[in-house]
Amino acid sequence: MSLVGNLEDLGLGDILQIVSLSRKSGVLSLQGRDREGRVYFQGGQVVRAVSSTWGENLGDLLLRKELVNRDTLRRALLEQKRRKTSASLKTVLAEDFGTDAEAVEEVAREQVERIVCSFFGWTEGAFDFELCEPGSLGRSGDPLDIFLEQGISPQWLAMEGSRILDEKRHRGESGTEETRSESTVDLQKLLGSDGDGLPAETAVAAHAPSPPAVEKPLTTNALYDFGAELLRELGEDNTAFHSKKDSETPGLYLLRGMLEELNNPSLGGGIILLVLRFASELMNRAVFFLVKDVEIIGLGQFGIEFSGEMGDVRVRRMRIRRDEGSVFSSALKGMRAHKTRLGQSRWDVYLQEQLGGGEPEEIFLGPIVSEGKVVALIYGDNLPEQKPIGNTESLEIFLSQAGLAMEKALLERRLRDREAI
Repeated sequence: MSLVGNLEDLGLGDILQIVSLSRKSGVLSLQGRDREGRVYFQGGQVVRAVSSTWGENLGDLLLRKELVNRDTLRRALLEQKRRKTSASLKTVLAEDFGTDAEAVEEVAREQVERIVCSFFGWTEGAFDFELCEPGSLGRSGDPLDIFLEQGISPQWLAMEGSRILDEKRHRGESGTEETRSESTVDLQKLLGSDGDGLPAETAVAAHAPSPPAVEKPLTTNALYDFGAELLRELGEDNTAFHSKKDSETPGLYLLRGMLEELNNPSLGGGIILLVLRFASELMNRAVFFLVKDVEIIGLGQFGIEFSGEMGDVRVRRMRIRRDEGSVFSSALKGMRAHKTRLGQSRWDVYLQEQLGGGEPEEIFLGPIVSEGKVVALIYGDNLPEQKPIGNTESLEIFLSQAGLAMEKALLERRLRDREAI
């Protein structure tokens, strides 16, 4: 998954939500007219944030909060260097100098929150999210760098950043105004001659953002044109455009719009229809199954056609046993979307026959998880065409959000029932 575009087209809140739902690791680079920043994700959680306008390092924050004095900070840094291990400054301060480790982590967390929330004031600029392998986002090499051991939920940051921006606008303040801070703790000056032999990377200025795992220039020529993609999807563009299903993915603009619809309180029972609509952007046929304790039951579909019988009627008569092996078993057990082929079990043959008898080159199975269990499944293929299914990552993100929407709807119904008693 690589996201590239303009903040005018896809806001920071939407980007954070997408990365959170996909549980990806990587670096989100932001570039404005005279400033830049980066947000680092580990498994979908924010673990680090840097900005060209926020120069304070961990040493500055600890001194300001009076958790340490300058002499203690100096001795802790020297002890960390002497150990020649990957022990963090927080660990050394706690083990050797009695500093409250939780307080150090909280100070670092607050700073990451402030930096990320400040990015919500950027009304224009470019963004670029580059994937990294899970676990590959190590520290920059600067012991005063801020890197969280327990990440922050991007969805919470999205809500908090939007709230702060709204409050500023309500007070008549410009959302683009940003606090600028400079560091007063220079690692080389603090350690002096005792710091000889420090890794070269620690000499980098504290306010300079560390490069992402994969440095990629943010140029306007490389930006994804969300507006043009939307026009093509609406059929309003005369340029060569074959089919929405021919593209690798239906586009982030579509995902954003569908997420907004999904979060609409008046949606009611429309979650199933939204899932089928999204799936129609990626494959020729799909069936929505409800997962019960004993059976998997057909509920809705698109693209299923029979002569003399409606596809909806056929699908709603479908029943597949959960306790007997089928192609659905792995999706139910692993609770993760994947692509595969139909097997030869009794229920796989039954599924194939009920859907018209053809054997697709590839099928997609996407579970919808609510309250820790699979409550529904989406099956999809490209019959009557014999071709593989394209990139389904955006659909998988949407299915994750659909599960959360179902949980919310169920909770609201339980509350209403309780109030009615």
